Amino acid sequence: MAEEFLENTPVDVTIRALQAQVEQLKRIVGGDASAVQPSSDEESTERLKQEIKALKLANEKAEYRIKILLRTLSEKDAK
Repeated sequence: MAEEFLENTPVDVTIRALQAQVEQLKRIVGGDASAVQPSSDEESTERLKQEIKALKLANEKAEYRIKILLRTLSEKDAK
């Protein structure tokens, strides 16, 4: 399931999420007790879900525009 999520998630979103996790782990290992912030993680997760949703919508729009452009080019080539 995680592999499927990673395949469908843009690379930059995945990298930012992993970097945030690495920074949090560094603070935990360094002894910073305030590093454990579940509400912050929940906010980050929700923000990432919203960003993924927006990116999927933008991708769908771009794919639709590409189809229209390809159809237009095909029609011009047929003339």
